[in-house]
Amino acid sequence: MMKCNYDAVLFDFDGTFADTGEGMFESIQSAVKALGFELLDGDTLRRFVGPPVFESFRRELGIDAEKADFAVMKYREAYSESGILKFKIYDGILELIKELKDNGISVAIASAKPQRFLIRIVAYLVIGDLIDYISAPADDKADPSKVRLINEAADALQIEKSKMLMVGDRHFDINGANGAGVDSVGVTFGYGSEAELREAKATFVAHTVAEVRDFIFR
Repeated sequence: MMKCNYDAVLFDFDGTFADTGEGMFESIQSAVKALGFELLDGDTLRRFVGPPVFESFRRELGIDAEKADFAVMKYREAYSESGILKFKIYDGILELIKELKDNGISVAIASAKPQRFLIRIVAYLVIGDLIDYISAPADDKADPSKVRLINEAADALQIEKSKMLMVGDRHFDINGANGAGVDSVGVTFGYGSEAELREAKATFVAHTVAEVRDFIFR
């Protein structure tokens, strides 16, 4: 068994566990088209990764709550039908998770993505034995706060937050970790920048999965 300062590691999903951009972006464009808006450029699409999609539609399109609800519905329809399995797991992530499990460390996913999608993805990947808990909103109306999701995971895993680590690629993950009182690793191989992660005061910033591993087992 290797020495580790944590008893549990929580992973964001989009942009941390996997690059889900292709499926997400196609589904966002489908919703944008259904609203009658012009298709979004790449930089705008990337800003959708991290926050709840309802908030992203309101912010990026300047629409009211009713139209945002419609956009989310169309997005979920497209994502569920064709986008959900269009992703690529980042190199080294599954190997890291297996190593964590081999060393008695609990592993959870803490994501604003609806729980039903994450359950489908975990089943598709056949990695249910590697994931101890999925902390995610039950539906689009549930509170997507990362603080709440981290606290929920801590309660479910029965692990002190001083012994937990949150790994994510956006300031939402780091802010959630800080708000919940857990350490964090911000990763730059996802959809956030190093400047964003440092400004949010990540405990550590990693550029590769190997650097995440080295921080955990330092």
